[in-house]
Amino acid sequence: MKRFFSLFLVIATIASCAEKTIEEPENLIPESKMVDILYDLAIINAAKQTNSNVLVENNVRTMPYIFTKYKIDSVQFADSNTYYAADPIGYEGLYKEVQSKLDTIKKQFESKNLLKADSIAKSKEKKKPKTAPLKAPQK
Repeated sequence: MKRFFSLFLVIATIASCAEKTIEEPENLIPESKMVDILYDLAIINAAKQTNSNVLVENNVRTMPYIFTKYKIDSVQFADSNTYYAADPIGYEGLYKEVQSKLDTIKKQFESKNLLKADSIAKSKEKKKPKTAPLKAPQK
């Protein structure tokens, strides 16, 4: 009897710890599109953190913009986001792809800024008047 009860407790414990998976929604946003959406949301969030007045002054409503751009609605986004978030490892993979895209664009901007800084420095060098070096007075 004790063995049966112990076995029952072990099985009940294992069953209660089993993951409850979320069913795939009918209108699931594909992973590649979800990465693009999360990327755009990261860019928008960065813009808000940097200067939210620009978005307000230009009457940019971020979520309606995303929904229109990707031809989705709020329910589809919420359902898809919940579905992907239910698998933390898979969701982390999505965010790693987003981070990779952000790193790529960061490198592009940094190289453009470096080129711009180099061209400014070169133009300043060209504008410097050429003068003869000063000679020490003769004794």
